Amino acid sequence: MAALDELIDKLLSAKTQQQLAQLVAENVVAVDTKFWMRIATRNDTAASKEDKDKLQGLATSVMVLVDTVRRRTEQQLEDSGQVLQDILVAAADDKGEWYLPLTDDQVEAVREALNRHRDRLDEALLSNAFAWIKKSSEDGFDGMVQLLQLVLQLYAARQLATAEKEGVEGAVNQLLYAQEKQWTPLLRRLVAEGQLTEAAFMEALQRKMEMVVLGLQSGSYAQRVQAEYLKEAEARAKSVFAEIAASAPKQA
Repeated sequence: MAALDELIDKLLSAKTQQQLAQLVAENVVAVDTKFWMRIATRNDTAASKEDKDKLQGLATSVMVLVDTVRRRTEQQLEDSGQVLQDILVAAADDKGEWYLPLTDDQVEAVREALNRHRDRLDEALLSNAFAWIKKSSEDGFDGMVQLLQLVLQLYAARQLATAEKEGVEGAVNQLLYAQEKQWTPLLRRLVAEGQLTEAAFMEALQRKMEMVVLGLQSGSYAQRVQAEYLKEAEARAKSVFAEIAASAPKQA
C-alpha cells in the first residue's frame, strides 16, 4: 500500500500534463486493480473537497493516458511484427520457402536484414519473436521455432559485438559473431594458434555478461536473449576446453 500511495502522490505532484504522461508511461504496469481501489479509498477518506477533486481528476487523466499507452504499445507490436516478417523473409529461398539449416548466404541475408532494421530491434520486436515461437511450438511448426531462435541468436550476436578485433576480446567477438556450428572449430583453432586460454576467455565472457546484467533493463527481453546467448557460448567453450585438456599429452 505504501508503494501505491507513493505512486499516487508522485502522480498528483506532476506539474504538467507532459510530466504526468511520462510518469504513467513509466509506471503503467503498476496501474492495476489495486491502484484503482487505492484511489477510491483515498477519495472516500479525503479530508477536503479539494483533495477529492484532485483525486477524481487524476483518475480521469490516468485512465485516458493508460489507454493511450496501451494503444501505442499494440501499434508498436503490430509494426514490429511486420519488421520481424521482413527479417524472416530474408532467410527464405527463391520460392519464398524456408529450409533448415540455412545456407551461409541466407544467414548473411538475415544479418543484413537485422542491420537494415537496426533502429527497430526493440522490446516490441523481441516480444513478437517469443510470441511467435510459442505459437509455432504449440502448432507443431518446429522448423519455424528453430528459425526464430536463430534470428534471436543473430540479434544477440549483433548487440554484443564490440569494436575489438585483436586479443582475447577480439577472439570473443569472433566466436559470438560466428554461427553456432562454427564455434567448436573456431575455438580449437584459436587455442592451437596460441591466441586464447580458457581462463582469459572465460574472464572476457564474464565481462560481457556483467555488461548485459548491469547495462540492460532487468527482466527485459533484450537482457534475456543476450544472457542466454552468452550462456550457450560459455557452455560450448567449457566443453571444447575440456576436450582439448583431455587430449593433451600427459606429462611424464
